[in-house]
Amino acid sequence: MGIEIRKATWEDVQDIKKLLSYYILDTENVEKNLPEFIIAVSGGKVAGCACLDIGKIVELRSIAVLPGYRKKGIGSKLVEAILDRAANLKSTVYLRTTSPGFFEKKGFKRLKNEEKKILWEDCADCDKFDICRQAVMKIDIA
Repeated sequence: MGIEIRKATWEDVQDIKKLLSYYILDTENVEKNLPEFIIAVSGGKVAGCACLDIGKIVELRSIAVLPGYRKKGIGSKLVEAILDRAANLKSTVYLRTTSPGFFEKKGFKRLKNEEKKILWEDCADCDKFDICRQAVMKIDIA
């Protein structure tokens, strides 16, 4: 199975939103962040996506792989491509995830949960912070 990793285009927006919706991830900012999205294409189908959000911090976000395409290296290829891009921008990339084990294998380190409030305003203001299952992680790529 060949996997092509490429920059997302406007033609990919609906596929990205469908993919993110499957995992109940934010779809509101796809168009705004489209220049920072990459996708994985397999057999002509969008099988995965990821975004490098460049703001106050550099964040790997919106990473998702269709269930039928998991365990085939697509997530790893997406992470590698995002980290390659990030290496030209900053030395540290952060993320919030419910799959910390996957990212630990990629070299990410878990941070204390309270770090979320410092790094992300939406976490600081969230009324569900105490029950949030997202781990906060970072990787130094310098």
